[in-house]
Amino acid sequence: MRDHSELTLRKQSDFSRVYKQGKSRGSRFAVILYRRNGLKFTRTAFVASKKVGNSVERNRSRRLMRAAYRAVEPNIKKGYDIIFVARASITGCKEPEVEKVLKKSLESAGILTGSNNEK
Repeated sequence: MRDHSELTLRKQSDFSRVYKQGKSRGSRFAVILYRRNGLKFTRTAFVASKKVGNSVERNRSRRLMRAAYRAVEPNIKKGYDIIFVARASITGCKEPEVEKVLKKSLESAGILTGSNNEK
């Protein structure tokens, strides 16, 4: 198992690469930006801007997205950089709701194994 810090996007250059060269999928609660990274593992980042709300709401939205990601993580293909950007509509939502919507977005992006619509 890889170190958690190795699986997290941290460098500005990595973020920029995903923003500029990656693809995106929007959903009701979040926007998912993704790009192949050429590595044997997937790296992620969870972002919530001030549009989402105060610090408590932003932290909660990141926790919700992280929990939803953990639920589908075993089915995610390796070799991607994925950024989850929270939308303001995520505040007040429950985890199962967020998980369902994120799973659907990841499927449409072709990132989940078992989905045969690889882009």
